[in-house]
Amino acid sequence: MYNKVMITKTVIKDFVSKKCPYLVKMELEDKTLVQLLQNSIDSRKKYLELAEEEKEVSGGDDDEGFNLPEILRDYPHLTKIIKKYERNLPKNAVEQLIEKYNDDQIVSKLSRTYFENKYGKENCRRCDVDEDGNDFMNQSAVVHLTNKFLSDPSVKVIFEGQIELNDLRARFDVLIKNDDGSFDIVEVKGTNDVFKHPKGKPEIDTGIKDKYLYDLLFQYHIYLKVHPNIRSLFYMFTNRDYELKKHAYPVSGDELENLFIRKDIINLKDGTISLREYFDSDAYIDDSLSEEEKEEESIEGIIHKIHEIEKKTKVIPQMSYLCRKGPACPFISMCFGPEAEGENSVFKLSNWGAYGGYHGKTESVIKDGIEKISDINPELYKFSEFKPNGDRSNVYSQIQYQKGKIKEKYLLDMKKIEEILKKDYMNDSIDYLLFFDFESFQYPIPLVEHVGPWKQVVSQYSMHIVKKGYDLGQHNFEKGCGGDCKHYEFIANPDETKYENPSIMLYQTLKSQLEEFGIDPMAKNYRVVVFNKNFEKTRMKEFCEDFATLADPKLSCFVRNFNENVVDLLDFFTSGGMYCRDFNGRGSLKVVQPTLADDEDVKKFYKERLPFDLAYSLDYHKGDKCLVYNGGICLDLYKSLLVRSHLGEENPKLKTKDLLGEALAYCKIDSWGTVIIYDIIKNVYLGNLKLDASIK
Repeated sequence: MYNKVMITKTVIKDFVSKKCPYLVKMELEDKTLVQLLQNSIDSRKKYLELAEEEKEVSGGDDDEGFNLPEILRDYPHLTKIIKKYERNLPKNAVEQLIEKYNDDQIVSKLSRTYFENKYGKENCRRCDVDEDGNDFMNQSAVVHLTNKFLSDPSVKVIFEGQIELNDLRARFDVLIKNDDGSFDIVEVKGTNDVFKHPKGKPEIDTGIKDKYLYDLLFQYHIYLKVHPNIRSLFYMFTNRDYELKKHAYPVSGDELENLFIRKDIINLKDGTISLREYFDSDAYIDDSLSEEEKEEESIEGIIHKIHEIEKKTKVIPQMSYLCRKGPACPFISMCFGPEAEGENSVFKLSNWGAYGGYHGKTESVIKDGIEKISDINPELYKFSEFKPNGDRSNVYSQIQYQKGKIKEKYLLDMKKIEEILKKDYMNDSIDYLLFFDFESFQYPIPLVEHVGPWKQVVSQYSMHIVKKGYDLGQHNFEKGCGGDCKHYEFIANPDETKYENPSIMLYQTLKSQLEEFGIDPMAKNYRVVVFNKNFEKTRMKEFCEDFATLADPKLSCFVRNFNENVVDLLDFFTSGGMYCRDFNGRGSLKVVQPTLADDEDVKKFYKERLPFDLAYSLDYHKGDKCLVYNGGICLDLYKSLLVRSHLGEENPKLKTKDLLGEALAYCKIDSWGTVIIYDIIKNVYLGNLKLDASIK
């Protein structure tokens, strides 16, 4: 065990990005960090579900969230502790398959192969593994090997080495020895989104994104003092324009030259010794700051602040907007008690713009020390009852609910519901409603043709088509037919498509299924009903752009028409047409659908009308035998099956066809859920379904 307290780039990054001294203190002290990690394992599934909901409604990422793999890289001896807790988490067969093929370190592995090809494998060494290839848990061993290889003239390239300066430790991805005795450091990123760009001009770099900035400065600070013969520091990342030329997994040979881009960030030989000079229009310290403030924002100033935290025997957590960002930190209850995760907690106040929230207002509320939503004065923080466009603000409603000023379970704006229904669903020009849901995947390196790294690839969909005047009382959910409602679906089989991109086949199948049902694909008499349209519409737009010269022009025309017919079921909720107390300021499908379906009035209404159990038809888990029960597992399963197919491996107990059936069953519930949400809204509007509601 390496007990020496060290400041690592994880500590630096978390201090700068999260501004949380409590978390920094835990990372500096292993014993407290163990408690943190245990809590992380215990709450991981819940946290991932919250992250999925947050991404669904906001389109944001979770980069500012708690990054367990990154912490373990700086504290590898804690890996054994994590594995002990993970053994207590049961995993089904699909999760075990995903674990086998879902390689988070694929970019690092390929970057090492890149340099081994360039300099010779015999001249390259790793510092983080022993002779048998097992990970070192002892940090002193990594430092020892780094120094050993630095002084060995036969070693030209060093991977995963560490350099220490007093209580500072910098871990590099790649170090290259030059012929003149100088060194080059290469920082490898598993992303192609390291730099800032002008809007719409990804080919122009204007600076390094803030979340990578202090990582780089910290390393440079140490390298320059310990090894002043460092010549250059590079970022190496995946090329967004790379596409597969050869069918091989993983990418190898000449393909690696095209997969990666190396960008020289700091070059002492050329006199470029600071980020300010490299990006002459982009300083990392604001010129408007005073000299004292600039010193505090410098890397030396940041290290000084961390030293001050380290000296304290106890650090008192301070409420911050960052505690609830991206989604809420899974350790809020450790800092502020169990009430911090309750529905009246200020951390649950929605900042989703479509709901009438705004992160700046939420940040102000938290900064002022308000812990409960019920204590917020909406006028003081400008939370108005209506948004500028006239829609009702759900954040305002959320506050009023917690103050006890709205007693009923629902708040309904019948005029807004009527407006949306008559515009997009119930008018004479619409004969069919297509309730539609995509599933897609992305990967650091392309697994199929005609896409670049991290590009979304649509691989399956589920669609319930209903005619005007449909009757769900005559529908058979298991068979997917009856009552003028029919279910269609598609999923590509990796064993058959191999490296072929599934998108063309997917849209061809979709077009033929519409024709089978009697719908003219190019007509305007149908609406494609989705929940949060940004995802589906963007995927269709990408297809028309990326496959303009590859797909049949008639197919692209169909996709454009299909896209133009999309309407968003989410509009009923973002407009304030329907708000439920139990939404608690959230609006994803995984919140709205179960909340409505679990309502006692709704359950009674459908129990009398449906020939099957509504709750079972909407249950993603469906008992202990369900293998795919959330979106993350669904997309990771498909990626894993692709990799397995590329490697030519098989598992007779986990046949691809059976696993694809599990993925289809999951996706079917998503599109069926939107049918039920619409049917609930329609019946409320028609007066058939009475809810405990305040009508506006």
